[in-house]
This record gives sequence, C-alpha cells and structure tokens, in this order.
Amino acid sequence: MKNLTIGILALLMASCASIGAVMDSTKALAAGVVDMTVGTASNVVGAVAEDVADTTAFVADTAAGTVKAAADKVDEETDQLQDEESPKAE
Repeated sequence: MKNLTIGILALLMASCASIGAVMDSTKALAAGVVDMTVGTASNVVGAVAEDVADTTAFVADTAAGTVKAAADKVDEETDQLQDEESPKAE
C-alpha cells in the first residue's frame, strides 16, 4: 500500500509538471501569435497610409501640372491676340 501511495504521488507530481509546461508553452504561443498579428496589422496600416499619401501627392502634382499647362496655353493664346490687335509701328 505504501508503494502504491508513493507511486500515485509521483505520478501526480509528474502530471502537474507536464501540465505546467503545457500551460507555459500555450501562453508563450498565444503571446507570440498576438504579437505577430499586431505587428502585421501595424505594418499593413502603415503601408496603406504611405500609399494613400503617395497617391494624394501624385494627384496634386498632376492637377497642378495640368492647371499650369492650361494657364501657359491661355497666356500664349492671349499674347498672340494682343500682338494681332496692337498696331504695328512701321
């Protein structure tokens, strides 16, 4: 009986150590997954924000270039009209 009691206690102690190791491993795995997920989400949000900023800058530059080109064309046309209307000193 004494050997049986010692055997059961040894088995319980070994089981507790195994369960503790499994719990610690599970916590470490869960923490790693959460850390990876948060890091990945942060990287994705940063990349999207950078892309949006780049796209906005591109659109603004393109619009500014288009407006400048149109203004230059109008200025050129008005210069030609002014030259045609002004009397030439001969």
